Amino acid sequence: MPDFSAKESGLGYLFQARYALWLILDGPEERETVLESLDDITLESEGIASELLQTKHHSVPASLTNASAELWKTLRIWSTHLSGGTVSLPRTALSLVTTAVAPSGSIASMLRREPGRNGGPALEELRKVAEDSENASLKAAFSAFNGLSAEQQRTLVEAITVIDGSPDIAGIEARIRDKLRLAVDRQYRDALHERLEGWWLGKVIEQLRSPSPIPVAGFEVYDKVRSIAQQFGPEGLPIDYLEARPESLDAAGDTRMFVRQLRAIDVGIARIEKAMLDFYRAFEQRSRWAREELLIGDEVELYERRLVDEWERFSMALVEELSPTASEMEQRRVGRQVFNWMEQTADLRIRPSVTEPYVMRGSFHVLADGSTPRVWWHPKFLERVGEILGAEQGSTS
Repeated sequence: MPDFSAKESGLGYLFQARYALWLILDGPEERETVLESLDDITLESEGIASELLQTKHHSVPASLTNASAELWKTLRIWSTHLSGGTVSLPRTALSLVTTAVAPSGSIASMLRREPGRNGGPALEELRKVAEDSENASLKAAFSAFNGLSAEQQRTLVEAITVIDGSPDIAGIEARIRDKLRLAVDRQYRDALHERLEGWWLGKVIEQLRSPSPIPVAGFEVYDKVRSIAQQFGPEGLPIDYLEARPESLDAAGDTRMFVRQLRAIDVGIARIEKAMLDFYRAFEQRSRWAREELLIGDEVELYERRLVDEWERFSMALVEELSPTASEMEQRRVGRQVFNWMEQTADLRIRPSVTEPYVMRGSFHVLADGSTPRVWWHPKFLERVGEILGAEQGSTS
């Protein structure tokens, strides 16, 4: 039965992206990297391609023989670049990175990066294969290589380095993690790696979608590592949901208690949607912090107590100024004042460096949710919860 699985090609693309990240972390900060430009990976310096890399990934052991398709298809690409003048050799290095292994005495084994390497024998073997092979699937590759002059062939071969037996996609991940080991304490390394790789895949997607991809410089990646690492200090926590959105927002029909509370004090639909976003982002963020064990002891519980205490102090001061006979309209106005304070003025952080407002705002909405909310906006909410929510329900029907 034919195998139509795209698993191998998918792994190949992910290997390419991950290998590019490792190259950046392993190289100088001024070097720039772009994927799927002149080659799988192009390394640039001052706008000039310094190295082209072809990456090949195999899930099972493979051999890089003299007639290997991945060897000759790579040679076809590079021969075409050379004959077309899109690369200048030897100024641009050419590297074939593969998890396959080159047998002893093979062409690829002769092109490894080794002291005293002599490309002459490899060139002669390549010429023999290109002339004698009857492999129809590689005809175009042989033709591209044979179309070069003898001097161009020699220059091409001298520029090539074969890096065989490369670690596979999991092995490259291990190398990346090793590069990051000094950036944060041991318990935060997984979280740092996950966030860095997620950011990097976003950059890769940007490059692939752009007709004129912008190279990523090493210093940009190093800056990102430092930025993420700083969030794992004693005064910070990572922010991951700044742009996150739930699948849908229905401010008019949502029946959760924190939403109903806002409708009960006549908060506008647009602001309720903002509150729903804050709730979603804070809930997801706090859940992730807990899963990754980034919180210390009962840190969230203590933070919520602080929020409740500050809310009580502010709301009680306003309620004291209310007349015992204050109208429902006046009660709702005071409720909006308390809500406005929370949304626009309060700055209560779970840790000093966690400045993103959705954490606090969403945490307040978490406290205002459920069957027994711990904060509320309408001054008489607890006393008249059924009446208030009934009136809210009636106003939206």
